[in-house]
Amino acid sequence: MDNRQIKTVLGCLLHDIGKVLYRYNDGRNHSTSGYEFLKSLGIDDEDILNQVRFHHSSMLRNAGLDDTSLAYITWWADNVAAGADRRDAEESHEGASYDRFVPLQSVFNIVNGNNQKANYDLNELSDTAPVNYPSEGGGHYSEEEYGRIADNIKYGIRQINLSESYINSLLGVLEANLSFVPSSSDTRQLADISLFDHMKVTAAVGSCLLRYLNDRGTDNYRKEVFESANELYDENIFYLYSMDMSGIQNFIYSVDNSGALKGLRAKSFYLEIMLEHIIDELLERLGLSRANLIYSGGGHAYILLPATESVEMLLTEFNEELRKWCMNSFGTELYTAAGYTACSANALMNKPEGAYEEIFRRVSKAVSLRKASRYSAEDIRYLNRGRKEENARECRVCGRTDLLTEDNICEFCSSFKKLSGGILHDDFITVMDEKPDGESVLLPFDRYMITEDEDSLRSRMKKPGYIRSYSKNRMYTGLNFSTRLWIGDYASDVSFEALADKSKGIRRLGVLRADVDNLGQAFVNGFPSAYTSISRTATFSRKLNMFFKLHINSILGNGKFSMDGSAEGERNLMIVYSGGDDVFVVGAWNDVVEAAVDISEALERYTQNTLSVSAGIGLFPAKYPVKALARQTGDLEEVSKSIDGKNSLTLFSEENSYKWNVFKDKVIGEKYSLIDSYFSNIPEKGMSALYKLLEYIRNLDDRINLARLAYML
Repeated sequence: MDNRQIKTVLGCLLHDIGKVLYRYNDGRNHSTSGYEFLKSLGIDDEDILNQVRFHHSSMLRNAGLDDTSLAYITWWADNVAAGADRRDAEESHEGASYDRFVPLQSVFNIVNGNNQKANYDLNELSDTAPVNYPSEGGGHYSEEEYGRIADNIKYGIRQINLSESYINSLLGVLEANLSFVPSSSDTRQLADISLFDHMKVTAAVGSCLLRYLNDRGTDNYRKEVFESANELYDENIFYLYSMDMSGIQNFIYSVDNSGALKGLRAKSFYLEIMLEHIIDELLERLGLSRANLIYSGGGHAYILLPATESVEMLLTEFNEELRKWCMNSFGTELYTAAGYTACSANALMNKPEGAYEEIFRRVSKAVSLRKASRYSAEDIRYLNRGRKEENARECRVCGRTDLLTEDNICEFCSSFKKLSGGILHDDFITVMDEKPDGESVLLPFDRYMITEDEDSLRSRMKKPGYIRSYSKNRMYTGLNFSTRLWIGDYASDVSFEALADKSKGIRRLGVLRADVDNLGQAFVNGFPSAYTSISRTATFSRKLNMFFKLHINSILGNGKFSMDGSAEGERNLMIVYSGGDDVFVVGAWNDVVEAAVDISEALERYTQNTLSVSAGIGLFPAKYPVKALARQTGDLEEVSKSIDGKNSLTLFSEENSYKWNVFKDKVIGEKYSLIDSYFSNIPEKGMSALYKLLEYIRNLDDRINLARLAYML
């Protein structure tokens, strides 16, 4: 990343920092207060300060800045981001009306035909905070709360250097403190875009514009940007780039039955890191930051890039290199398809209506075409040359015949097995450019990942070979620190047998697989056309990602629903994977059933009944083969999704499908409660009575003999 690009990103990320000061105790224009705030922290770079001080046209026009000032870039990027997120509310008032304590409204207020006015409380974002659910009675902000946020940001900025190596750390500081601060305080507008999302989109747009103009050979930004802003809105300045990883489920479920649960978690975690690593490698080669990442999770990613020939060439080289690495490392088991489409600022702002939806339609088509023709004839010949010979030794986990150790396990499967302990106990993941001493796993582009604690990471940052690091559910800043990854890592135990032992009644393992209904449709078409934009897409996807990667830990750790009225508390469960829009959980069968209801109800509350989840729950012995339990539970999930309206649970077999409210109120609330009460209050009625009833039911024709049944009872 060149020096001008670095300054552009930093200036864009900080351009509206004065809004926090204004809402605290500074009555000046937020551009001025932001400028003075940064100067008080020792920031003296005029290129950065001018972007903060002059990002409004009224001040920029007469500022006397050089024609090459980056303030023109930030001004235009801010306008595009504001145009993408600010929409008049349906019941707007005439004339300007500002309220510095206006709360952040929920983005779900207008999703899928919803029409609510729910707000968020002003919380910081952390792994220990409770879920910040939107509510119509919530959202009472104050000077004191904004003062706390200002102090947090001041402390965070003082801990880092405003340089390329700390851009992502700055993003983390802003995300932690500004995720529930509204960007706009104009009461005529929807205030459902956070200040963090607005500043991040501004940085993404600004970095793309700078690269686009530089590649075109111009640096007269006053003329090209400020004086020709309207014409620039229609130019295809951007690429929307999308990645989609295929083969995830087969890859994850190829584990050794001994220590299967640890193996599942290790492989799921590896794919999570692998996707983020691929994203970071691409952004690094393009000279961009994670501000350009719109969304990542569940094997998918969307990134905003500059639409230039040099970027197009780099994308071609990068995609080819990644394809070959996956092919060499995993054969046809894993494949990452990528595609992109050019678009304008107006299209990102959904002008004309329908333009934004069309962007996603085009990029989805590009990715689908790539999936349909994955391998060339030369690739197929190469893959066939690697076919296993008769009587060749195979990895006892995944079946491959190369890279085998003496224990008949390949190097990848061996490293996943060894990685499992670090996943549970270490808070940091480090990427190296050479194989380090100790346990590590190979990543694309000949990098290696390890897990470690904070002391080890701080020491490693000073040594050769260090590339970047990630934290797991912890806010952190540091040299080339990439991002804090929300990871659904709730675990009460680490083996199938231990979890099954904690079941009530029969000793069985429960397996839950669930995902959100019609999420793709909501992602593209969920908002009214007039409100559709890149800012709302980014906010919507980030909220869903946080639910399945962050809040899921709190939901499972503080169980609410109970089949027998016992106390609330921790579940006997372990998350295998959770992210994007789906979840895979194993545990004591009764806890799995109760947790499924908790997840469904929490999602409904979190999204204000605009989204639902469909699920399947299987019941298995503790030593049941992993692939089989995953496949069979997946089949139950598909049954739920085939029901009209979805929003259902299929329990144990395909015949037992229920809408969530029916399952909770009728199956559990009435039938289960009655049966539980009957057997609890009559001690002599035990397993023998149950088996007699079961035999009677199985031998029925089509009618129940009530007298016979009453006699048996």
